[in-house]
Parts: sequence; structure tokens; C-alpha cells
Amino acid sequence: MLRNERKPWPKDCLWPEPIWRGEGEYWDLDLAEMQELDEEGQELLEIKEYMDELVASERLNEDYSLNEDYEDDEEAGEDGEDTEKWQPEKGADYWDDGFDIETWEEDLSHHINELKITACAPETDPVSFIRQVTGYSFINENILRQAFTRRSFGAEYGLGDCEALEFYGDSILNTVVTKELYRRFSDPHTCIVENPFQSLFTEGDLSKMRSIFISRDRLAARAAELGLDKYILYGVEEESNDTAREDMMEALIGAIAADSDWDWSELADVVDRLVMLQLDTPSELVKRSKFEELNAWHQKHFGRTPEYEVYRNRRENGMERYDCTLRYMVPENDKEIRAQRIDAAAAPTRSSAREYVAEKAISFLMNNGLWMSLADAHIAPTLEDSINQLQELFQKKYVDEPEYNFEERKDAWYCTCFCGGVKGFGFAEGKTKAKKKAAFMVLVLLMRSAGLSSDEMEKAMLATLSE
Repeated sequence: MLRNERKPWPKDCLWPEPIWRGEGEYWDLDLAEMQELDEEGQELLEIKEYMDELVASERLNEDYSLNEDYEDDEEAGEDGEDTEKWQPEKGADYWDDGFDIETWEEDLSHHINELKITACAPETDPVSFIRQVTGYSFINENILRQAFTRRSFGAEYGLGDCEALEFYGDSILNTVVTKELYRRFSDPHTCIVENPFQSLFTEGDLSKMRSIFISRDRLAARAAELGLDKYILYGVEEESNDTAREDMMEALIGAIAADSDWDWSELADVVDRLVMLQLDTPSELVKRSKFEELNAWHQKHFGRTPEYEVYRNRRENGMERYDCTLRYMVPENDKEIRAQRIDAAAAPTRSSAREYVAEKAISFLMNNGLWMSLADAHIAPTLEDSINQLQELFQKKYVDEPEYNFEERKDAWYCTCFCGGVKGFGFAEGKTKAKKKAAFMVLVLLMRSAGLSSDEMEKAMLATLSE
């Protein structure tokens, strides 16, 4: 599409209008963020640094012209005369008895225009926002915009679209998740001739685990949770949809691959940030981990998930460890407890670091009576009615359905009960009594998590443990 055939850039677009083929206003070099440039840009910067060093050494005058009075034995012949006209070691294309800084500035500005999107106010800048979410700084920010450009929008405004980037991003996402599954759940033993490669899970189990992280539902949900979907460029006839959100997430990964020259370390970090790989409790993937419980609780109360920041640390022995900072909100309360922060250090995996801080957060919320609101449930836990009372809380949608597990031990039964993010257990000669004890313990812990437990409840619960 020719320049004069393009539609006017939409006024309400969150992305600034592209600088078409280098046209438009040049960057102010004093304001441009030039720490992330390609090889050509870095070479241009090095020329200026080199010339500034020559000014500092007085080989050049302050206006970058050649200092004719400069004396250096290495440049002079035996008779003290210059043997030939002096030439710089860098920037010969900008040298003519002096450094042509105006031409250099024009070339650098033009090059930056080819790489960088016009700067916006910090609160509306898509590049800054996406950098914060992904942890990756784009060299060519136009590739970043392309990852968010639907084909219909690209056709209307003469831009490249995201479809080819989707292809590469989809493959990278599969590879990173698969590699993490391999790292966590395989055990190659080349010394075992008959079975040198062993996996803790079957092919079907592994496929199911991977599908959780690469599914359209998860990618679309994560795009919305992270706030990335608002930057998708839809065509006039197109409406916001989950397919577009999934495509954008894949294209974003593909764009980072293209911009980073397939830096797999960067790609692994970005994929983890985007999809949150939680693999520490594989058998519980279909159930809720502490990480998922906290996220669901936070989403319910505050309309968004808490903030996790995971950092990779490489130890001197070459092993990698992960630190995690969690920031989360708390409900209004009369205890003057406000938003919290928890730090975890030296966890073996990203997911274990997140699981650790989530567990600590849940424990804090429960211990301070901020986890649940049960005041209007009108439940006074008793051992005899505990099973029915817990079922009543489920039916009233205060908690998920209780899950009971039984184990026969010698002449008695051991029962565990999981419900509402807490675990209770009971031990008794009869199966029903063991179940009542487990349910009663869960009820008391739930009341504690809502700030409603009493000394009598706590004593009664402890009494069941000693029976």
C-alpha cells in the first residue's frame, strides 16, 4: 500500500503512528534510550565515544577539528615532521580534517528511527509496559508492534502483521514447556542398558501437563491478566476475542526470538513470565496448588492476580537458583494490616519459588483471619455434625467441595480432608469417626482463617487429636 493510500492513523490508538520508512521527526539524541541498539547503532555510538576521547587527549579541538599544534612522537618522523596526514582509526566516513558531527547525528537519528517507536508519555507507553511485563527490552521496537498487529489492521494501514511470528512463537512455547517437563521429570541413566531413559510420567500424562500451559484458554486468560490484550491492533470489522489473545501471546514470543537472535535463556524467562510454569506438584496439576489458590483468591477479592517477580541467580558452582518477590493486597480490616510483600531466596526452580511465597501469603492471611468471610454462614463447628456442616458450607458456595482420603493403618482409619485451602486429619477405629475428626479440624481452621475461632473451638480440636 502506497503512502498516499494509507488510512489516517486512528486517533484513539494506544500505539503511536509509525515513522514510515524513516520519515518523520528525528529523535532527540539526548532523550533517546540508546542502551539497546543493534550492531550498526553501537558502532555509530563507538565512533562518537572515540572522537570524544581524542578531544580529551587534545588530538582534536573541542569543535572536533584537527589540532594542528598537537605533538606526539609516535606520529612524527625522525626530523619531527608528520610523515603523513593523520587519520582517525574509527569513523573515516565522517572525517574530513575534522569529525563531521552533524552528518553523524543525522545518520544516528535516522537509524534510531528505523528501530525505535516514537516515545510516549510513561503512563501510556506500550513499549515500557510490555518491557515491564516480559522483562525483555526490544532492540527493534517495530517488531514488537508487529506482534500485536492483526492481519486486517495491517492491511488497512500498510503494516506487517503477526501471523509469521505466531508460527515461531507457537513452536518456541512448545519447546520451552517440553524442555522444562524433560528437565523436571526425566531421569536418563545411560548405565542401565535395558532402560537408559526413564520418565516419571507417561506420554499421555506429559502431553496433558503441557496442554495446560499452551492451551488457548490459558494464553488468552494470561493475556488479559497481564494487561497485554489492550494493545492488540484489530481491524475495523474485527472484535476482541480469545483467538486474537492467544495469537498475540505466541507472536510476542516469536518477536522476542527474532529480536534476540534466538537467545534461549531470554526466551525461557519470557515464556515463564507469560504462562507461569508451575511444575513442582505434577500430580496436582489438575488440582489447585497454593500458587493457584492465592491467585484465585486475589482475583476474586481484587479483580487481578498478585504480582510475582522471579529472578534467576547463577551460583559460583554453575547451578541456577531463583529468588521471588510477591506483592499482594489484603481485604479491609480493623487490624491496620495493609498490602504485603514476601521474598523467597535460592529456590531450585521458578515455580517452587512462587509456590513458597504463595504458601507463606496464604498462611499469613489465614493466621490473621483475612482469608475467608464466614460471619454470615452461622456455623458453630461441632464434632458430631462436622461432616454435614462442612457440606453446608460447600452448598452455600463458601468453599469448594470437600475431598476426603482414607488410609487403613493397623486396626484404625486415618482420614485427610482438603477444603477451602486447608487440610484436616482424623485418626479413629471407625472410618466415619475418623472422617468427622478430619472435617471438624477443617471447620475450625476455616473459622480461624476468617477470624472467627474461639478458645473453645481450638481446645475441642486439639482434644480430638489426642483421643
